[in-house]
Formats: sequence, C-alpha cells, structure tokens
Amino acid sequence: MRKGIIVYVAVLVILVVVAYLLYNPHTRSSPTTTTTISGSVGTNVTSTVGGGQSNQTTTVANTTTIYYASCISTKATVAIPNGNFSTGTYANWSATGPGFGSKPFNLTSANSDGAYYGAKWSGYNGTFAATTYTTGISLQAGNLTSDPFAVSELYLNFKLVSSQSAQLYVQVLKDGVPEITAHYNTYASPKNVQNPQSTFVNASIPLGTLLCKNVSIKLVAGVTGSSSNGKGYIAATGFYLSKTPATNATQPVSQTIVT
Repeated sequence: MRKGIIVYVAVLVILVVVAYLLYNPHTRSSPTTTTTISGSVGTNVTSTVGGGQSNQTTTVANTTTIYYASCISTKATVAIPNGNFSTGTYANWSATGPGFGSKPFNLTSANSDGAYYGAKWSGYNGTFAATTYTTGISLQAGNLTSDPFAVSELYLNFKLVSSQSAQLYVQVLKDGVPEITAHYNTYASPKNVQNPQSTFVNASIPLGTLLCKNVSIKLVAGVTGSSSNGKGYIAATGFYLSKTPATNATQPVSQTIVT
C-alpha cells in the first residue's frame, strides 16, 4: 500500500514539472514575436523579455517594431559569403544575362587604367564590385543573385553606386520572391561628393521582418544602350549583416516592403 502511494506521488510530481516546463512563458522559446511602439526614424531600442533575453528593433516610417528571436547573432556583424567579391569571381552568386559580366569588376585595375568617369573609383573596401559598368561603352541588362543565407542581424549593409532609374534596384528575396525592393539615387547623396558617378556610398536595408528566414540578395539592371555621362549603371559591393545601419547610409528613393 505504502509503495503504491510513493509511486503515485512520484508520477504526480513528474507531471507537474513537465506541465511547468511546457507552459511557463519564461522557459519557452518563441521563434519570433513582435510588438509595435511609436518611435522615430533611425532609432534603435533594446529591451528585455521573459527569461532576461534581449529584444532587437528596427524602425521604418516612424514606427518601431520590436523583434525577439533566438536566431539573432551575438556578433555585431555577420559576413555574407563572398559579399565583397574578394574571390575575384561570382562564387556564391548567380548571374543572369550579360549585364554584370562573367566576373566582378576590378576597381584597383580600373583606377590604374583610367576606366572610370571623371575621377577614380572611391568609397569602397577591397578590390572588386559587381557592376553593369563597361568602361563607358555600352550597357546591357542582367541580374545577379546571391546564394540564400540566414538573416541573423537587423540590417543588410553594403556599398553602392546607382543613378535613379526604375530599372536599377536592389532586392531581398525569400523563396525566390521579392520581399524588399529598394531604388536609389546615390548621385544625390551625399551632396558633397564631386564625382558621384564613381563614388560608392553606404546603404542599408532593414531586415527585421525577415529575421530567422533564408533570403537572397538580387541586383537588377534593366537598362540597355549607351552609358554616356556616367548614368544608367549600378555597382555594389561589401555586403554584410549588422545590428546597426551603416554610417551615413544613403536613403532609397523608394522602398517597397512586403509584410
């Protein structure tokens, strides 16, 4: 009789412990939860949730959305495979059409050979960039898409040269479908650049809505014909993930985010 009572009590204790672990919000992990609060563009907020874990935030159009996700990296930045084309090839990227050529553009060699508009290429890190610039002769359409990677930070940062055109833009894809489309006019920002057609500027795209998802970057160039006066092409390099937007990041002329 006594032995039966002991077994009964032991089973009851185990059931109580299991129920506590399953239903206590401090011990459960949620892939992603969101809360929206008022804020100002460009602010970053850190707060805490159950279990003492940190939230991450991003701000777009005066609304701050707080994201909590266990997949967020503990590092300040995370590299994207061949994000600055340092291999001198399009490894980890796929080109469609002739626009971006068969390999990245060697900016160091171009500066030595005079293959630029007005002034030498500047504002970039490393040696290479993906671009539809073809030493001022002609422009052809094409796309360049990265291999999928996991979003473990709040921002995609990169270096960019782009004139304003409905046919030149940067996209973030999920499952091959555009989630974010951003058009830029780096010729207008920053205003103190004397030779914007050959000067890379910082750019950032918020990825808060895509945390823990696998995404790809896609550079799109639909422009064809002459590249006279240095207009009509796009050049990009230095892609990486970060907890904060790039310093003095130029703002897109237009940006579409699918929610």
